[in-house]
Amino acid sequence: MDMAEYGGLVTGWLALTHMQANTAGKLEQALQEKHKMSLKEFYMLLFLSEAPGKKLRLQQLESMVGLSQSAMSRLVSRFEAKGCGALQRHICEADRRSVYTSLTPLGQEKVDRAYGTFQSVLLESLPVRELEQTLRALLNAKNADAGT
Repeated sequence: MDMAEYGGLVTGWLALTHMQANTAGKLEQALQEKHKMSLKEFYMLLFLSEAPGKKLRLQQLESMVGLSQSAMSRLVSRFEAKGCGALQRHICEADRRSVYTSLTPLGQEKVDRAYGTFQSVLLESLPVRELEQTLRALLNAKNADAGT
C-alpha cells in the first residue's frame, strides 16, 4: 500500500494532534497565569483528587501524567518546594520501595479552583465541530483501509 492511500488517515492524525497541542498550550497559559501551576501539575493534582483515598503510588502517577520516573519525581519535588502544602509523600509499609503521594485538603482546594479555569478554557478553546469532523474523517479512512 502506498503513501497516497493513507493520506486521509495521516491528514486526520496531524489535524488532531494540532488541535490538542493548541488547546494544551492555552490550558498551560491559563493555569500558569491564574493558579501558578503547570498543566502537568494540574493533571497530577486532578488524578490524585480522583483516586481512592486521594493517594497514588508514584509509578501510577507517572503513567497517568505521561512522565518518566525521574521527571515525575522532579515534578512532585518542585511542587513540594513551592511550599504550598498540597502534597504529602509516604513510604509504603508493605513495600518499602514504593512511595505514595497523597493530596492534602489544601491540594484539593487548589485543584478545585484550577478545575474551573481548566473547564472554561476547554469550552472556549476546543474546536468541537472541527474535532468531530476530524474524528469522522479518521474513522472513515480507517474503515476504508479495513475494507480493502
